Amino acid sequence: METLLQDARYAYRTLRKAPGFTAVIVISIALGIAANTTVFSIANGLLWGVLPVKDPGRLVAFAEGESLSYPDFIDYRDQTPQVFEGGVCAHFPLIPASLGAQSEPERIWGQAVSGNYFSVAGVTPALGRGILPSEDQVPGRDAVVVLSHALWRRRFASNPSIIGREAVLNGQRYTVVGVTPPGFTGTDRGLLAEFWVPLAMAEQIMPDLAKDQPRATRNNQWLTLNARLKRGVSHAQAVAAVNVVKKRIDDTYRKDERQHQPPMTLDPAGGLLAGSQTPAVSLMAVLMVVVGLVLLVACANVANLLLARATGRQREVAIRLAMGASRRRLIRQLLTESVLLALGGAAVGFVLAAVAAHAISSFELPLPFPVVFDFNVDLRVLAFTAGLSILTGILFGLAPALRATRPDLVAALKNETTVFGRVRGFGLRNALVVVQVALSLVLLVSAGLFLRSMQNASSIDLGMKPDNILLMAFDPKLHNYSREKTRQFISELRQRVSALPGVRSVSFVDTVPLSIGGTSYDFRAANGKGGAEQNANADVYSVGANYFETLGIPLLRGRDFSLKTDDEHVAIINETMASHLFGNEDPLGRQLVADKTSYTIVGLARNSKSRTLGEDAKNCAFLFLEAAPEKIVSFFGISLAVKTSASPRTLTRPVRAEIATLDPDLAVFNLDTMREHVDKSLLLPRISATLLGVFGAVGLTLAAIGLYGVMSYAVRRRTREIGIRMALGAEPGKVLRMVLGQGLAVTAVGLAIGLGIALVLGRFTASLLYGISGTDLLTFLAVPAVLVAAALPAIFFPAYRAARVDPTTALRYE
Repeated sequence: METLLQDARYAYRTLRKAPGFTAVIVISIALGIAANTTVFSIANGLLWGVLPVKDPGRLVAFAEGESLSYPDFIDYRDQTPQVFEGGVCAHFPLIPASLGAQSEPERIWGQAVSGNYFSVAGVTPALGRGILPSEDQVPGRDAVVVLSHALWRRRFASNPSIIGREAVLNGQRYTVVGVTPPGFTGTDRGLLAEFWVPLAMAEQIMPDLAKDQPRATRNNQWLTLNARLKRGVSHAQAVAAVNVVKKRIDDTYRKDERQHQPPMTLDPAGGLLAGSQTPAVSLMAVLMVVVGLVLLVACANVANLLLARATGRQREVAIRLAMGASRRRLIRQLLTESVLLALGGAAVGFVLAAVAAHAISSFELPLPFPVVFDFNVDLRVLAFTAGLSILTGILFGLAPALRATRPDLVAALKNETTVFGRVRGFGLRNALVVVQVALSLVLLVSAGLFLRSMQNASSIDLGMKPDNILLMAFDPKLHNYSREKTRQFISELRQRVSALPGVRSVSFVDTVPLSIGGTSYDFRAANGKGGAEQNANADVYSVGANYFETLGIPLLRGRDFSLKTDDEHVAIINETMASHLFGNEDPLGRQLVADKTSYTIVGLARNSKSRTLGEDAKNCAFLFLEAAPEKIVSFFGISLAVKTSASPRTLTRPVRAEIATLDPDLAVFNLDTMREHVDKSLLLPRISATLLGVFGAVGLTLAAIGLYGVMSYAVRRRTREIGIRMALGAEPGKVLRMVLGQGLAVTAVGLAIGLGIALVLGRFTASLLYGISGTDLLTFLAVPAVLVAAALPAIFFPAYRAARVDPTTALRYE
C-alpha cells in the first residue's frame, strides 16, 4: 500500500509539470466517460433499478408475456405455499381515478391489489398499515385505500392524523388505512401509482372492468402476479413448482391451447410492463454500442498522446533503468499516472452525466397515463463510473507503458530520440489515429442519419393542422354519469366554450391522435370491393361534431356528424380504409359491421396520422361520440379540442372555469396544446438525434485532437531530418506537402474503414429512421467532407511549423 501511495504522489507531481497535456487528456476521458455514464444511468433507471422494498432479490414476477386471470391467481396462490413466502399476490396496474373533496379535483392513477400485496412485496407503510386479506374477500364491502407518500404530502399536507379519515375517489368515499414509504410507487417499473385499493373494490372503482366479462372468469386475464421466494428455495425450484400448477390449469381449462402455451417464467420484480422490455433492451443495446465507440475513440486519442509524451521521457526512463529500476516497477508507475488521469476525467464526466441524466428524466411521452423513470445517478452508477475509469486508465495506458519501458538505452542516454513505431511507416500512433477517424466517422454518420430523420419527422404531413388547438380531458364515466347525463354535459360544455371570445370551433375525441394507443375494431363490409365481402382492422376514434374542422382534417366527400340528426349508427372513414374495402368504388352509403353493430358510411376523410409519426397510412374509422358516449374507454376519458384564433394557452383558465361550473368535482387532466402534443411524438427521434449528435461531435473533437497530437510529435521527431532536407535545398513548400500528405494519408485510411463500417450499420438502423434509408447518399457524402474539414487544421498547423524550420537550429536539435 505504501508503494502505491508513493507511486500516486510521484504521478501527481509529474502530471502537475505538464498542465496543458494533463487538461487535454482529462477532457478527452471526461467526454468518453460522460457518454457511457449517461447511457448507463438511463439503462439503470429503465431496466435495472432496485425496487425500494425489503430484500428485493427474492421478489419475483410471473412473466407469461400476458396478464393472468383471477382464478389463475387463486390457483397459484393456494398451490405453491412450499416455495413462496406469504403466498402469491396480484394487482391490476392501472386504474384512473378522480380525487376530490379536499381541493380542486385531480386525475390520479392507482392499483387494485390483493390483501397480501404489501406483505409479499416487503413494503412497510410509513403510516398505518397495508391492505389486509380480510378486506379483499367480499366485492364492494371494504372501501379502504393506501396512499402514496407523494400524494399524502401533495394533497393532504402531510397530515399525520390521516389514518381513519376519508378520501373521495370517483365520487366514492374510501377510508385511508396507510401511507407508503417515500419512493414506493408500485412494483411495475415506470408506472406511477398513487393509491391502492383492494381487488374486491376493482369493479366499483373501475366499472368498465366488469362490463364485458366478470373479473372472476378464467378467460378475463387482467392481473399481474408477484411472489417472494422462501429462504433456501432456489429460483429453479420455484419455476418447477409454478409450472406444475400451470400444467394442471392448462390440462383442465385450456386443453385446446396447451400445445401453444409457453412455460411460466419467474423474472426479477420491477420490470417493465409486458411488451415493453424487448424494445427497451434493443434501444439500450444500440446506445451502449454507440457510447462504447465514443470511449474507444477517447482511449485511442489518449493512448496516442501518451505514446507521444513517452518520446520526451525516454532519457528519464533510461536513467532509471540504468540505475537498477525494474521494468515492472516503471510500468506500474506509468499505469498509476494513467489511472490518475482516468479518475480525474471520470470525476468531470460523472458531473456531466449527472446533469444530462437529470435533464432526460424530465422528458414526457405522449401517453394517457403517467410514466416516470428516475435516470438520476445513484451508487450503482457511481460504482460503474469508478470501475470504468480504472479500466479505461489501464486500457489506454498499457501500450504506452510497455513501449516506454523498452528504450534503446545507449541512444536514450545520449539524448537521441528513439521512435516508438516507425517514423515513415504506418506505426502504432498512426494506427490509433486511423481507429479514431474511422470510429468518429461511424458516429458522425449515425448522427447525420438521425438528424436527417428528425428533420423529416418534423416536416411529415400530419394530414391535420395542429396549430392553435387547446386540449384538455375529463372522464364523466368515472363519476358514474349515465348516457343521458354525459350527452347533456357535453352539449352544455360545447355551448359554453363556443361562446368564449377567441374560440373558432369546439369538438371532442376519445383519444387524441398520436397518443401511441387507442381502440381498434374489426370491420366487415358485406358488399365490398368487387361485390365480395371485405374485412379490415381499423383504428377507431369516437369524435364529436365539428371534429374535422377543429383539427383541420379535410372531408373529401360526404358530410360531418350532425347534432341535429341521430348519427349513432353512422361512420366516417379515411381514404386508406375506403380503398381497402371498396377499391375505387364510392363508399358513401355503404354498410359496415363491427362489434355486432351496423354503421352507414356518410363521409370520407383525408388520411391523417393516427398513432405514430412514422406509420404508413392506416385504416381509420370515426364514430359519433355524442350519440354513444357510454362507449368511451375510461382509460382515456374524453378530450375537449378548442380551435382558437390566438394563443390557445390564453383560454386555459376560462375553459376550465366552464367545466367547474358544470361539475366542480370533475377532474381535468392531460392539459396541452395540439402542437405540444405533436412535439412529444417527436421525443424518441429528438433524443436519438441529440444524443448521437453530441456523441458524434465528441468523436470529431477527439479525432481532431488525436491528429494534431500525432502530427505535432511527428514533426518534433523529424526536426533534424527536416533541417537536413532544407539544408540540402528542399523548398518549404515541399516540406509542407510532405507532412500534409502523411496526415491526409492517415485520415484517408480511417475514412475508408469508417465508411465500410457505417454502410453495414446503416442497414440495421433503417427501421428507426423517418423518410430516409440507412445508406442515405447525402449523409455519406457530407460526413466525410465535415471530418476532412475538421482534420485539415489539425494537420496543417504542424505541417506549417515544419515548413518554417530553421536548418541551422534544426541541425543543432538535441
